[in-house]
Amino acid sequence: MAVGTLHVGIPMAYFGAMKRIGSRKSYNITTSPDPKPTISIIIPTYNEATVIREKLSNISLSNYPSDRIDTIVVDSGSTDNTAGLAREFFAKNHLKGQVVEEKNRTGKSGALNLGLKYALGELVCISDAECSWDRQALGNAARYFSDPTIGSVSGVHHIPSSNETMAGNVEGSYRSIYRMLRITESKLQSTPIGEGEIQLFRRRDLTSFDPNVGGDDTCAALCMIEKGFRAISAEDVVFSDPAPPAWGIRFTQKIRRGQHVLQAFLKHKKLLFGKGVFSRLIFPMEFFIYAINPIIFPIFIILTGWIVISNLLIAALMAIGILIVVAVPSLRTSASTYLSNNITMLAAIIQEARGNKQLVWTKIEENRRGKETIDAPMITQ
Repeated sequence: MAVGTLHVGIPMAYFGAMKRIGSRKSYNITTSPDPKPTISIIIPTYNEATVIREKLSNISLSNYPSDRIDTIVVDSGSTDNTAGLAREFFAKNHLKGQVVEEKNRTGKSGALNLGLKYALGELVCISDAECSWDRQALGNAARYFSDPTIGSVSGVHHIPSSNETMAGNVEGSYRSIYRMLRITESKLQSTPIGEGEIQLFRRRDLTSFDPNVGGDDTCAALCMIEKGFRAISAEDVVFSDPAPPAWGIRFTQKIRRGQHVLQAFLKHKKLLFGKGVFSRLIFPMEFFIYAINPIIFPIFIILTGWIVISNLLIAALMAIGILIVVAVPSLRTSASTYLSNNITMLAAIIQEARGNKQLVWTKIEENRRGKETIDAPMITQ
């Protein structure tokens, strides 16, 4: 009972409380009507030929003034002409930008640090090559920086229809839950999780990304919190990112991402001992969910199995419960989300314990096919 309460009860209570709070609370941020700071957008790339023109097209369709944007593509030794395609796009379109190449692939943080050397904007925006933004995302994000308490602004996932596969359904369920959580944490004070699909900082506040931490976005958000700023996910800064189409791909991606979040959390663990709602509630709960609860998961499963084997009544009730979960699609998706997330985070913890940090990884090509966007059609060359 105690293990079940700890493993299932505490996260469910936190999710329920945050959902209730989020529906009633505002961000409590003071913004100027129409600020237009200059923005340097850094896009790290490695073999992104299938998506780089679409990515740059998406940026060029933003409603943010083009003369206030410069784009820096940092290519890390691509073998598919990603750098050449990006240069061609800049030459033929109105989007101002440059391509910087590093000979050896050092990982995303290393590429971002190289990009920072060329960033001249008042704000820096980092973004992955395979995601797309809605037209208002960049302007909406920039507006928050008129409030001096804001240090990091991330976006939130647009969640498209995901009925094609069970893996897609589970990913949609996961993103829906955590989108709510990030927004509510941001309204209370800050969220520890950054979103590398679109994340902005003031250039003067961002000196570098830690090359030993894979979660550059989360690590940077936590750095801002350590400096006394707020790190938020803004519900009007919307992006779309392809969901893994199959279980194997989903596990590969989620294990890596979970491990990178864990690395960032461990680097900034001193925030657990601070004051305020972030250090006393938000970060401890997120630390528990990502770093501790997955370790309790196998203990919970073993104890549950032992109770079921030793008690026929409980076994019968458990069997009825499983049949209900399997029969009801929403419950089936929720159960699959719970199981897959615990398994992936447990695997991530094991990977980290073994010293395999996955700072440089193999691209998942399936995520670059049939990508759904959230706005107007992209420019074609």
